[in-house]
This record gives sequence, C-alpha cells and structure tokens, in this order.
Amino acid sequence: MGERQQGRSEESLRHEYTEAVQTIRHYANLRFALFSIFFAVIGGVGIVAFGREQFDAQAAIVARIAGFVVIAIFWNYIERLGRLFEHFINVAVEVERSIGYTQWTRRPWGPFFAGYVMFRVFFCLLTVLWVSAVFAVPLGR
Repeated sequence: MGERQQGRSEESLRHEYTEAVQTIRHYANLRFALFSIFFAVIGGVGIVAFGREQFDAQAAIVARIAGFVVIAIFWNYIERLGRLFEHFINVAVEVERSIGYTQWTRRPWGPFFAGYVMFRVFFCLLTVLWVSAVFAVPLGR
C-alpha cells in the first residue's frame, strides 16, 4: 500500500478513486469543449484579420495580433488541462494499487502518440499557419 494510503479505510480509498475518475472525465470533456470555443473565437478573429475589404486596415492589424494572443491563451489552457488530467490519472493509478482495481493501470495506450503531443502539433501548425497568413494576405482597405 502506498505511503499516502496507509491507515485509510477501503471506503475512503474508493471515494477518492471515484472522485479522481470523475475529475479525469471532467477535464477530458472540458478539453474538447474548449476546442469548440477556440474555433469559434479564432474563426471570428480570422474573419476580421483576413476578410477581403470587409474591415479597415487598423481592425485587421489588431485582429492579426489578437490571433496570436488567442492561440497563446488557448494553448496554455489546453496544456494546463493536460497536466491536471495526468495528475488525476496518477492519483487514480496510485489508489487502484491499494484497492485492487485495474481500470487505469491496464488501459490501452494510443497507437502512435499521446494526446498532448497531438495538441502541441496542432497548435504549432496553427501558429505557423497564422504567421504565414499574416505576411501573405494583404491588409484590407
């Protein structure tokens, strides 16, 4: 039994396990819900930044800068959620060892990359795309 679990009842450990698993679900769902919000925000900023003749040049410049800020904020938030997600998986695994469960210790791994790697690749590619669009697309009026 782990040092942290010594002297704790099985009921207490099961309650902690339940809370950890519910928190894992919450952060997993939140990470993907956040993507919906991200795409809506970056889409709106992109329309202002790169819309042809729809907005004046000053608005386009501000939107182009705002695009970098939006990407940075959401990337940071996704990274933070990933760290919290991993923390609670580690908590669940630690408690599992004490109570004999195997839901997280025997879970199958993804075929190629961990999820956080794909999020980082996505945000890196999006940042490169945004930079190239900033220089390639002329300003409106």
